[in-house]
Order: sequence, then structure tokens, then C-alpha cells
Amino acid sequence: MKLQTLRDEPLPTLIREAGWRAIRSMRKSIFPVAAARAKGQQRFRPIGYYDWQMPLLSSDERAAVLSYADAVLRGEYPLIGYGSPHLGTRPDWHCDWVSQKTWPIEDSRKLRIVRHDGSDVKAPWELSRLQWSPVVAKAYVMSGERKYREALQSLLTDWIADNPPGLGVNWTVAMEAALRGISLCLTMELLWPFTDEEQPWLELMTASLWQHLRFIEAHNEFSFLVRSNHYLSNIVGLLTLSSYLGLGRRQEKYARAVQRELVLQTYTDGGDCEASTGYHFLVAQLGLHAFLVQQQSRGGMAPEFQARLGRMFTWMASLADESGKLPHLGDCDNGRVELLMDDIVQSSLPAGERHSLRVGTLSKLASHLLPHAFHHQKPVSVLPQSGIAILRRDEASIVFCAMPNGLRGKGSHSHCDKLSIIFRLGSDEIFCDSGSRCYTRSAERRNLDRSTRSHNTLMIDEAEQNIFSADPQLLFQSGNEADVSQITTFEGGVRASHRGYSRIGVEHQRTVELGEHWMLIMDEASGAGEHLLDLRFVLGPEWHVSSEKITGETVSCIIEGPRRLTLTCETAQLLTLSVIPAEISREYGAGLPTTCLHIQTAARLPAKVQTRVTWD
Repeated sequence: MKLQTLRDEPLPTLIREAGWRAIRSMRKSIFPVAAARAKGQQRFRPIGYYDWQMPLLSSDERAAVLSYADAVLRGEYPLIGYGSPHLGTRPDWHCDWVSQKTWPIEDSRKLRIVRHDGSDVKAPWELSRLQWSPVVAKAYVMSGERKYREALQSLLTDWIADNPPGLGVNWTVAMEAALRGISLCLTMELLWPFTDEEQPWLELMTASLWQHLRFIEAHNEFSFLVRSNHYLSNIVGLLTLSSYLGLGRRQEKYARAVQRELVLQTYTDGGDCEASTGYHFLVAQLGLHAFLVQQQSRGGMAPEFQARLGRMFTWMASLADESGKLPHLGDCDNGRVELLMDDIVQSSLPAGERHSLRVGTLSKLASHLLPHAFHHQKPVSVLPQSGIAILRRDEASIVFCAMPNGLRGKGSHSHCDKLSIIFRLGSDEIFCDSGSRCYTRSAERRNLDRSTRSHNTLMIDEAEQNIFSADPQLLFQSGNEADVSQITTFEGGVRASHRGYSRIGVEHQRTVELGEHWMLIMDEASGAGEHLLDLRFVLGPEWHVSSEKITGETVSCIIEGPRRLTLTCETAQLLTLSVIPAEISREYGAGLPTTCLHIQTAARLPAKVQTRVTWD
């Protein structure tokens, strides 16, 4: 936490935070004793989590599950944008196979998980979330072939043997233990019942569930200063583990915590407070999973929780294109509670054909549990607290971003995307977001992906909307300079402004209109003096520029791909247009080469730049 951020907090909050951290430190110190006493203390019981879901799978989906499971049995693990590396039937659970760098099996409290040496801790973490495990278990249920059951028992036994509680990189963060604990519970439910010969394995797994529960309790990521999806995942994991272990009082306690926290971490319009569609997806799945666990355990969730969760899915339906894809806004690292059918089906595709924010499967599940979560799409829809507007006209749609910084100003997963737009025709993105190629593997690449120059907005004097620290240890923090206005609407259009350039005496306002076969963008920079205005539009990889007029008070180009469009930009000053190489990501860990339209002028303020896009 930045020193300046701490200075902004009230003294009573800082005192409570210090007290909580002291308590957590004590719990961490006694965790090894609690973990050593786990064997034989608890009993696992299935709750029927999949009872009504498995029969809904189509023949194609069943084939995808079997194909995925067969890949795992060959030692090939379909993992985010890194493809399906061959890790063998006894993977190195502590290794980032991309950089070939590993973490030692030492006291997890002493390990540096971010080392800035080209490694990415998400690689071993993603493997050790064990989210491939319930997929293999589903293959066993569908086929009855014991090879899947036996492979799972061998792999999970190996994981437990190679990852003693509290040692190594996979016991460093409570969120990882929580998501792994959920994977283990779901796998054991699918493999239930167990024979007499399998009882020792069942006891081993049940003891591991108890160790996971105690680890999360001891390393809980709660804070009085700022809480995020990490803490929510902690308590959802604890709710799940408590339910499967039959710990009634704990289950009630964590159910109350989940209900309270999901409401606190979301806006009244349903949007997640982290200013990211990827993390909205994860938080919605966490909420839906908790709801289903409680439902199957004969527990209940408060009406307020159900209503807010329903609005989260309404929020997603508002932003999704006609094929059920959310645009990438803010960070996205493919985080899941469990792999969805969309993930499984896409896992065999090349990275360029995958999209990590397909919401069809999750929305289908939500429609069974929350039948009133959706509404008819309007020509102009505004999510006021989230700071997002959606314009629709026939097949065209625009997502207009005026999102406040995530976690109510503290940054985290926010990008410098104020007044940026996503422009789509049907399910084809013409102007798209940068996405997230990596987090800690490269600080330079991480900062580029979240920078102003990587988004479809106006950059002034090459300044960032929010100031990033040069310290590579602060890759999840940013300034909160870009204060955004409320979005205002008029027939066919929206308008907003931000103050991210107030330190250089400039305010940026953007107006966007959508008509029949045209889109109009008006950028207005108010202030005084001469300033460099950089306007960028990042094209989807499917599009290219065939011809252009590159200089003058009016510049233009032809954009070709699935369709043909014309972009024209004009102002009172001399403009230059160039087409520069760029890279985006639609799947964490993978970059896709593309191009960016870069329009530049030196203008004396106040100034206006008008951009018009037309298509047949």
C-alpha cells in the first residue's frame, strides 16, 4: 500500500488494520500445528452440486469434455493463453514452464512470488488451482472409464505429496488455496461414492480439504483498507469447504460473509467495483457458485444478495455482443471458480481464435437459478455507477467507458481507458481494447497494456490519464487523477469528460453518437496554450487498412476485414495519420499482432477533433 494511500485513511481505520494484521500474523504462525492435526478429523459429504447440471450437456459438449480430459491424461494441460504445454503425468507443480524458472519448496511466508526475472507466478498457480480436475472427473462420470478416475487419484496424490501445507509457491496466497479447495470438493463429489479400497485416498483428500480450510482462515486476505476479489474468493472457498465437510456453524458464518461482501464489492447497477469486465465475470461466478452451494446444502441467501447477483448478470447481458462475448475492459487474467463449457470448448483452439470473456455458459446457468436477471436491450443503456454506456443501432454497438478507477479510486485492475470506446458490428470488434498479455512477467508490457496509448481515447502531451509509479513492485497500483464525470445522454448519443490532464491544464470531453451506418466521435480539449493531441483506435486483428490520406486538416482511411468501413478525421489544424503495429490480448498470456490508427495534431486550445466512421 502506498504511503500516500495510508495517509488518506482515517486514524481509527489504520488502528483496526494494524490490530487485524497482528491477529493474522499470529494465526499464520500456528497454522503448521493446525495442519498437522488434520488427518481423520473430518468427513466429506457430497451436496449434489452437479445433479441437475450434467444432464444438460449436449453431445458436442460431452465430446469436448472427453477431449479435454484425454489431453490431461497425456500430460498436456490446456492452461489460459499459454496453450497446452506437455508437463507429463507428474508435473513440476512449482515451475513456470514458460520461463523454465521454479520456486523452491520452502516456508511460503519467505518466498518472493514476484521476482521480475521473466517468470510469472500465475503459471504454477494456474496449474495448481486444479481446475482441470473436475473436468477429468466429469469425463469419468460420462464415460464410466476407470482410466480417468485412476489418473485423477494419481495426480492429486502427487500434488499433495509435492506440496506440503505451508511450503512452496502454491501455499503463498489464500485465494489460490480457496480456488484449489473448490476444485477438490467438486472433483470428489463427481467421483463419489468410494470403494473400501479407496478409503485411504478419501481420507488423504479429506485431510487436505481441512488443511486448505485452515490455511485460508489463517491467511485470510481481509483488510479494513481495501478488499477485492481475493477476499471474496477466500470466503467463497471457506463456504464451499465448510459445506462439503459438514461444518454447519462455519458454513452459516461464511454464507453471511459472502452475502455481505458481494454487495459491498459491487455497485447498485450491478457492476463490480474493480473497473474490469474480467473481474466482474469472476465475481459473478463466485456469487453464483456460492448461491448454488447454499441451495444444494439446504441453506439460503438473502433477497438483497440474490437481487444484486441478478443485476450482475443483467450488467453482463447489457455489454455482451450478439454471440455472448464481453469486451475486455481493464485487466483480465482468465480467473475462474471452475472451468465453464465455453472454456473447455475453446481450449483446443489456437490462441488467436479464443476469447476469455464468453459468458454464454455462465449466463445459461444463471438463467436457471436467477430467472429474472435479464431485460430487453435499449438503444442507449447507461450503467451510471459503473460509468459505462452502451449504444445500439441495428447490428452496430458501442461500449463507452467513463469508469471510475477500480476499488473506489485505489486502482488495482484499472486501465487508463477513460472515454475509450469499443466499436462492434455484430460480433466483430473493429475498435478493441488492449486486454492483458501479462502481469508480472514483464513490467514494461504490463504497464503498456494499461496505458492511455493502448486505448481508443485521446492522449494529450503523451501524459497518462492516471500516473503509474516507475517501481515494478507497484504493478497493481495507479494514481487516481482521472476523475470522470457522470455520463449524460441525448437521443442516439452520450457524453462525458475526465480531469486526468488537469495537471497540464487540460480537460477532455468526448461525445459519441451512433446512427444508421455511421458513428460520430467529437473530442474536445479545453484549456489554454498549444498541446500535442494523440488520437488512437486499436483495430481488431481481423482488420487492416488498405488506403489512407495521411495529412491535412482532414485525414481518412479504408478499414477492411469482414466488412468495409471508412474513417474520416478532421479539425482546424494540420493532422497526420499513421498506421502503427500493436498487440492485443483476448486470452491472458497470449498476444495477437494487430494495427493501431494513430492520428496526431499540435493544436492551440480549446480545440475539437471530429472522427466519423461509416459502413455499408
